[in-house]
Amino acid sequence: MWRDLVNFVRISRPLNVLISLLAFALSCFLAQGGSLRFLGDGPFWGTALTIALIAATGYWINDVYDFRIDRINRPGRTIVNALLSVKKVLTVYFIVVGGTLIFSLYYLGYRHQQYHISFINVTSVLLLFWYASHLKRVSVVGNLMVSFLSALVLFLALYLYPSGHLAPIWAVVFAFEITLIREITKDVEDIQGDLAFQLRTLPIQIGITNTRRILAPLYVLFILSCWLPAVVHYGRFGSWKTAYLLGSVLLVQLPAAYLLGTLRRAESQAEFHQQSRILKGLMLTGMLTLLLL
Repeated sequence: MWRDLVNFVRISRPLNVLISLLAFALSCFLAQGGSLRFLGDGPFWGTALTIALIAATGYWINDVYDFRIDRINRPGRTIVNALLSVKKVLTVYFIVVGGTLIFSLYYLGYRHQQYHISFINVTSVLLLFWYASHLKRVSVVGNLMVSFLSALVLFLALYLYPSGHLAPIWAVVFAFEITLIREITKDVEDIQGDLAFQLRTLPIQIGITNTRRILAPLYVLFILSCWLPAVVHYGRFGSWKTAYLLGSVLLVQLPAAYLLGTLRRAESQAEFHQQSRILKGLMLTGMLTLLLL
């Protein structure tokens, strides 16, 4: 039993779930103008719990559909159908998802009148299932879906705490852009297994060289958009957010420029895996720089 529990934690991608929770909390902090009042708010904790459970179960169902491909892309690291049976994962998946949605409808919807959050949770579960079973195999559409859902996590803060602050909006834009770049990069990393099972991801459809040509302008757009919060602040208040710009340049833009430079020479699975790992770090450092707005 304990071994199964450990394996379920492993396929839940705890680091990714933690990053999502930190991003959501940071977005709530920004939406409340730098206040920690949300920590005493029941709907915040209820929403955070549903985010964690929906994200974790999304990884479970993804691994159920992908375990054959993962044997090629990640040899020796496959858990589903190796350490955990498909039947067991699906059984626990439907139990946890069902419990999560019931909790969402009762606690967030009925108790706190946050029915829109409950609706988003139901929609997210359905979209993640659709992504794992179909959209992941379709060029670009699956990438856009995951990017949308990642940004949606941060957008929930604006539902809970509507305000005139622009920082949480920049957080949503940032999450969408960086996730899209990382998802396409991961498709290149996984091209061998995806080819073996005739998936139609972007690198398979147009080749690695042309995929790099798409990633390059996405990187440029991402770097330029990092300046947008400071430019808008200057337009509204006549002053630059110097601390934010300095943090953004050092912690986000220069690493992104480095990835853009190495992208031209990247060919192997290991090189694109390294890019993907750095992009995951940029997700966290990028969110932290928004604290300086």
